[in-house]
Amino acid sequence: MRTVSGILLKFFLSVTGIILVGGFPVLLSGIGDREWRVQEYWESIKGIVYALFHPGELTYVIIGGEKERDLFPYLWEPILYSLLLLFSAFLLAGFLSILLTILTMLFSQRNRNRIKFILYVFESIPDVLVILMTQLLVLTLYKKTGILFFEIASVDTERAFLLPVLVLAILPTVQMFRISIFSFESEEKKDYVTLVKSIGLGKWVILTFHILRNAVISVFFQSKKTIWFMLSNLFVLELLFNIAGITRFLMSTLQEEMFTIAVLSIFIPLFFFYTVGEMVLSKTANRGEEIE
Repeated sequence: MRTVSGILLKFFLSVTGIILVGGFPVLLSGIGDREWRVQEYWESIKGIVYALFHPGELTYVIIGGEKERDLFPYLWEPILYSLLLLFSAFLLAGFLSILLTILTMLFSQRNRNRIKFILYVFESIPDVLVILMTQLLVLTLYKKTGILFFEIASVDTERAFLLPVLVLAILPTVQMFRISIFSFESEEKKDYVTLVKSIGLGKWVILTFHILRNAVISVFFQSKKTIWFMLSNLFVLELLFNIAGITRFLMSTLQEEMFTIAVLSIFIPLFFFYTVGEMVLSKTANRGEEIE
């Protein structure tokens, strides 16, 4: 398990890297003139660091606009909205992928392979197409029944939440299913499973009380790629659902300080989520190994 000092060092290096990347537009702005604007770059870095310690002084201007606005408390709303969508969709995808995996493991190997093939093919569908098809389905149902089951776009008075969460979770569910089915099948071949089978425990009990614990740990540790994939889809989602989230804010301003703060607002919650999760699951795994 990682030490506190190691975690803090990783956090510091990550934040430093984000700050340095935040000033890149200034550094690269002189490429057309075949020069690196190093001095301007360091001035930009100083401005970013100052902004991080004095966020109350920050103002922003939307691209194409003229009026300056205070960044805080305005930015809290897009941050919380986007993070709520992201984490809700991630937890839903994790739950559905584990449930699908347990149900799939109850079938024979031949039927498992068929189910895996269908889901793998579904994974290749573009995310934009998934979003548009879902919105079209809701509109078709509304036209047929007169009932709007989900809000298909956010407006000033109402926010779309449930449908964006469901849409954002679809492809990650398939991705995490692929990871979890591999983990379950790997655990199924281990000696402790053979032992519990020999004492007469049923397949459902073995899956839910023995294999599940170890497999979930493996799935969580491998889910970082999935959540980064979800972040790449979040902008498309916010655009098509007219959601005033943090990724749309990123595209509305070219200021280095705003870009850095917006990226950090996503990175910091994810960093602590995975850090705490890995610490808790590592302790659980160690305790399970002692019992076994």
